[in-house]
Amino acid sequence: MRLFCLPYAGGSALRVYRDWPDLLPDDVQVWPLELPGRGSRMAESACTSVDALVDDLVPAVLSALHGGPYALFGHSLGGLLAFELARRLEHVHGRPPAHLLVSAFAAPDLPTEPDRDHLLPDDAFRARLRELAGTPQEVLDNDDLMDLLIPLLRADFTASSTYRLTSPWLTLTCPLTVFGGLDDPEAPPHTLRAWQHRTSGAFRLRLLPGDHFFLHTESAALTGAVSTALVADEAAVDRRRGRRA
Repeated sequence: MRLFCLPYAGGSALRVYRDWPDLLPDDVQVWPLELPGRGSRMAESACTSVDALVDDLVPAVLSALHGGPYALFGHSLGGLLAFELARRLEHVHGRPPAHLLVSAFAAPDLPTEPDRDHLLPDDAFRARLRELAGTPQEVLDNDDLMDLLIPLLRADFTASSTYRLTSPWLTLTCPLTVFGGLDDPEAPPHTLRAWQHRTSGAFRLRLLPGDHFFLHTESAALTGAVSTALVADEAAVDRRRGRRA
């Protein structure tokens, strides 16, 4: 099983998921998907819409598929990208994932207040980042680093805040597992169950201790739950192959 992983706003997939190969079974191949403007793609311009990011990601995933099953995992903004990427791969390219795993992002069906964080002046934007607690304090206090990071974060926040669900009838057919933090103020538990409307397959909601970044604080529990979901997927594939044989 190849597991494509997408990061939260401002994050480098290679850094966010660097420990996952050691936390998941050997037969799950972790494949971080680096987004433009960070990590190994630092020299590229960041995208400011979900559609543009998915346009960028589709060729990378299609070129990496090897004929076997694959799954998508994303945290926060990465969860939204994983969902839209899964829809594109299934309904445009005929390559549905075996499983979609979304973490720390409210269901796209829900009505929400307009989010204008990406329009805040730099000082207020930096204060908002402190509230989210996903940027290390030493980075927030380093003006040179923040001069590099703020444009990237603004681009990611813009993509998230301007997103609107289109063609809601194009649901997925794969199982969908959603993870949430019990104390997450950005995607509280009551905003997650409506994800069940985004698939005709099985749906499961798993809540873990922690705030918006339980991805890091509860990494062992989270990867354990991911492993359980993917093992179940592989068993289902084996059963279908057995029936065809």
